[in-house]
Amino acid sequence: MILRLAIIGFGNVGQEFARLILAKRDWLMKQKGLDIEVLAISTRSKGSLLSKRAIDLQRALDELADKGHLRGYGPEVTDKGPLEIIDNCDADLMIELTTLNAEDGQPATDHILNALQAGMDVVTANKGPIAYAYDKLRSVARSRNVHLRFEGTVMDGTPIFSMVERTLPGCQVTGIRGILNSTSNFVLTEMSKGMSMEFAVKEAQARGFAEADPSMDIDGWDAAVKITALANVLMAAKATPKLVRREGIGSVTSKDLEDAAAQGKKLKLVASAEKDGDSVSLRVAKELIDPSGPFWSVEGTSSAVTIRTDMMGDLSIIETDPTVTQTAYAVFSDILLVVEAIRAGTL
Repeated sequence: MILRLAIIGFGNVGQEFARLILAKRDWLMKQKGLDIEVLAISTRSKGSLLSKRAIDLQRALDELADKGHLRGYGPEVTDKGPLEIIDNCDADLMIELTTLNAEDGQPATDHILNALQAGMDVVTANKGPIAYAYDKLRSVARSRNVHLRFEGTVMDGTPIFSMVERTLPGCQVTGIRGILNSTSNFVLTEMSKGMSMEFAVKEAQARGFAEADPSMDIDGWDAAVKITALANVLMAAKATPKLVRREGIGSVTSKDLEDAAAQGKKLKLVASAEKDGDSVSLRVAKELIDPSGPFWSVEGTSSAVTIRTDMMGDLSIIETDPTVTQTAYAVFSDILLVVEAIRAGTL
């Protein structure tokens, strides 16, 4: 089976995914009977490629590493934007990896919508569309008989959505709690060791997991988008991040952390979703965590989530110090699940 891809967004995750595909090419052929070809790569500022035949991924990666752009790649270079590329591409599956827009989930939502309407399966690691337009996108995918997967949108490659979908049939999710933002958790961890917030943020930026403008993390927006995505998929919340009662960690002082330690506790930024009758309440807030809870050991860039269910009780997953490889793996695993579903003739 040959699976043809269009990659919209080719930053760190997209490039790591390309390296993963190259490394796993022989395994995919031998174990899965699958050959993956990339027919399009779209970037915001580094040039884009569109081809009728497979793009040389190693060459594209080398071009970016050597020159910082794709504009010298060859005749495959195009000035078409993402939507034009989707409309003019012969791909079977579109991967959406553009930067999160926490305000409204655009333009990623339109990228996914156009691909679904064109009959493409879609895999995304962009949480914005799932937080703002999940029901609409799911409805379009079903109407077009195509697949929409998004494991990489929350906690990198940790299989939260797949766990509930595949291993908890019949269970109702009644609550979700999580430490979902790596930057804010890292900052709180470093501050508890005596570092100032300013220097902790700079350290996070130097290590590459905090943005030049870290306000989306520090102010709780990233966590709000993630808990909304989780609630929309697992609890049918029909919410948007703007409905989340949100506070960040910008006001946290060293004394706050010292006071927490004096009580034998730690201060963490926790996102939560709680079933309240037919509605779901969403919150991101600072909480004091005690040693008996599953979040006590979640330090630095690690994340964790607890899913509360009606029949299986509480299930907790901890992801320790993730890198971009885990997010790229989420895309890879979603593609394998799409291929599995196609071969089985299921959605």
